[in-house]
This record gives sequence, structure tokens and C-alpha cells, in this order.
Amino acid sequence: MDELNSLETNFGGASITCPRCHNQFSYYDRRKSSFFGCRQCGTFFERSSVGPVTLRTFSEADRDQPPLFPFGTKGYVDGKEYTFVGFITKKQADDDVYWNEYLFYAPNEQWYLILSEYDGHWLIINRSHNQHIETRQAPGGRNYAYDDGRPYELYMCYKFIVVDAGGEFDWNILDDEELITYEYVAAPVVLVNEQRDNKDSWFHARYISPKEITQLFEVDPALFPDRTGFNPTTFYPRWQPLIKFTGLLLALLLLIHLVLFVAKPNKSLYSGSFICEPDTTSWGACKPVITPSFDIKGPAAVSVDMLCDVLDNNWIELPMVLVNDGDGRAYEINKTISYYHGYDDGDSWSEGGRSQDATLSRVPSGNYHLNIYPGAETPQAAAGQSVEFKVTQNVFLARNFWLFLVLITIYPLIQFIRKYNFENSKWFAKDYGTLKKD
Repeated sequence: MDELNSLETNFGGASITCPRCHNQFSYYDRRKSSFFGCRQCGTFFERSSVGPVTLRTFSEADRDQPPLFPFGTKGYVDGKEYTFVGFITKKQADDDVYWNEYLFYAPNEQWYLILSEYDGHWLIINRSHNQHIETRQAPGGRNYAYDDGRPYELYMCYKFIVVDAGGEFDWNILDDEELITYEYVAAPVVLVNEQRDNKDSWFHARYISPKEITQLFEVDPALFPDRTGFNPTTFYPRWQPLIKFTGLLLALLLLIHLVLFVAKPNKSLYSGSFICEPDTTSWGACKPVITPSFDIKGPAAVSVDMLCDVLDNNWIELPMVLVNDGDGRAYEINKTISYYHGYDDGDSWSEGGRSQDATLSRVPSGNYHLNIYPGAETPQAAAGQSVEFKVTQNVFLARNFWLFLVLITIYPLIQFIRKYNFENSKWFAKDYGTLKKD
């Protein structure tokens, strides 16, 4: 990328001959274009007053990907007609990462319009009207560029080499191998900063879909390569709506539970207690306990809370059955309360607790009672154990709430991990941070 030298130009078809293979090809900017790349033999040369001067011959191995559309392809962007005049393949200097740039020129425009393609993802790049963009480091070490007050975060910095070029150029593209390029992202826009010596140029880039390219330029949609991976301008627009949508789902989940709490508040159905009386006909068992009937307005979540305050270094088993008085339908519950404590090498310890609870979901309407069959290790251990219990309907089902919460947040969490890994990898820059501004 480089700024054109003036607004004056002679725009129209002309031809030039490659000094190596003598291939003759067309070019368009007859006045300004001084550098050319021959697609036939890979020679990059300069047109000078003493004749063509070869500057580099690109390797055949690096020239296996020709431009997707022919030179001279035209299109309209913002009401201006652009013509495809130049093609460059670049390679990151310290990694096997390649991308292609397509240069489009319009008469009386001060800069090229560029389409950049990497792994099937496209950016449309134009020179920024603001060439005095502020950059600074925020607390925590992150670097930002501020354009009209909008922050763009630094995602990568790199140098590149030119491995292929074709068409015409108004500057020596090989000089750009001395550039250090910084890319700042605020999706869906990228700020590109190129620095060399005292040169400091800024460009705006935004993601553009292949469909949009075919609407702007005379291009066959079948030519576009498949997209692989992701880049910040495609990933973050998906991430931001996902966060908003997840927030709406969480708010809806809370609203539903609030409405249920108001419409069907907790209601105590029965509370009572019993003292375990040993059953001499069964070792370690207590005599069964049958509660009075209580009315359930269902379908409802019903909980049974149990408390044994006198339990000490012991356990008591509490099998019980919630029985419908009308049809005999039964719902079984089996809980054990155990509590042990003591001292070990001078330190106190405890295990278990003196309370338990159980919840039954969607219990139908009807009159119900509890049959309780207490038990302990021995009749002596069972004797005298006092148990309090309470039956409540329309209790909050924490299990269901947490299940829905996990289902709602699991995909955003996966995307956040992808985003975090992406930020750490700094797009495709392997040695991010090793290049520093002077």
C-alpha cells in the first residue's frame, strides 16, 4: 500500500513488454505506473529512461496461486469506477502465512482501493482520511489506537516479504518489505498502520463478504476460495450479538422464576415431629409413623425437610412414602441423617449434619399423607431420637434453574474460550510483541 503521487493521470489501455520473456501485457495508468510484474515468467521490473530494469524474479514455487479474476475487471464502489490493475502475494517474514492483495485504481483518486484475501476471508482497504491517529498503551499492557475517539486494540504486528506480483504499480512494492505493519481491531473495522523510517501511514479496512464483492465487481462467485478459520472482523461481530442474546435469555430465565414465585408462592402443608419408638419385632427399626392428610394444589414441587437436633455420633434412616389418599399413588423418599464429630491429634472434626431434605417435582393435586419408617443401627440407638419434619409445596427447584443456566451459558463460554485463545494468538502473528515502535 502506498499513496499515489498526484491526482493527475492518463488512464487508458496501453501495453508493455517483459524484458525477460518478452511477454506483452496491458496496463492502464500510462503516466504513473512505473513498476510491473509479468505473470508469465514472474519478473518484476521498472520502466526507466534507459529501458526496463529487472528488480526481482519471483520463484515459480511461490507463484502457484494466480489472481482470482482477470486484470481489467471493473466495478463501482461509492459511485466511482475502479479497475483491477495489480496483484501481490505477501508472506509473513517469520512464518509460513500467505495472503493476497488485489489493487483497484480509479482515475483522479489519490490511492488504490485494495481487496485483501486470507484463507477465504476478505477485507476492503482504503487510505484513512485521518493520518494523525493517536496510539497509546493502556493499563495492563494492551495497546490501542484511537480514531475519532473510538478505541482499536492492537492484535498483531509483523513484517512481510513479497513473493509474487503481477500487473502495474506506481511505486516499488519491494520497498514495502522494510515496513513494520500494525493492525488494530474494533470489529468490524481494522486500522492498519504502516511504519518505515519517518513514514507513518494509516488505512481503514473492513470485512467484506464474497457476495458483496460480486455485487461490486464483475466477478464469478464460483472463483472464491472456501473460508477456513476465522478473523477478528468476522468473529467479534458474532460474539457481540451472542452476548446480548445470552443476556436476554438469562433475563427471561429470571423473569420466569419470578413470575412462578409470585403466581405460586411457597405454602407450608404440614409440620410435625415424632420420637422414635423401637419396634421389638424388627431389629434397629422404629415403629412406623403416619401423618394426618394435607391438600396439595398441583402440579407442584413438594419438599420434605427433616431435622434431628439430638443426633450425636449416630445416624437415623428415614424411608418415607407420600401417598395419594384418593388413588393410592405413592412417591418414595429415602434419606439418612448422620452426624459424627470428635478430636484427632488435638484438632476437632465433624462429618455430616443433623438435617436433610428431599424434593418431588410435579406432584398432582389431591389429598396426601406421609408414611414414615424410621430405622437405626440398634434399638438402643433408635430409642429417643426426635425428628422434626415439614412439608412445603411450590418450592424453588434449584436443580432446574442451574440446568437451564448451564444450557444457556455453555455455548457463550465456548465462544469466550475461542475469543481468549484467539486474542492470545494475536490473529496469525507467531511472535506478536517482538516488533516494537521506535
